[in-house]
Amino acid sequence: MDEFANRLKEDAASIQVEVSPELAVRIAASIQATERETGSTNISRRQHSFWWASSLTGLAAAALIIALLNWNAADESAKMPKEQIATVVPEYVRQLNTGFSLKIENADFTEPLEDELAKLKSDLEKARNNVRRDLKSAF
Repeated sequence: MDEFANRLKEDAASIQVEVSPELAVRIAASIQATERETGSTNISRRQHSFWWASSLTGLAAAALIIALLNWNAADESAKMPKEQIATVVPEYVRQLNTGFSLKIENADFTEPLEDELAKLKSDLEKARNNVRRDLKSAF
């Protein structure tokens, strides 16, 4: 690659070009414009600091709202009588607390496991295709 770069430099040095005054003015204006653009890095630093400040403000506001909502929920549950709290708990949670019996049996396969696996794969493929179709129609 160094040889290629050297040959390009030699070729560029061998080219004889006269620059017109208009072209020289345009080149100088372009150079000055790029120097002004590179001098504006302080603005981008300020924008980054505003971004951090707004992010931290939003985070603090979200934490405050969550704390207030949890505090109000705790106050409401403290005011609620015990009998009313008992009716709020779903039936299946009460069953979990009291316990329930499970009937455990061995699985009896009527077909070989390979066939069951093939059926499972085809069901998963159908489900994937349905989801893709639904997503395409939704978006």
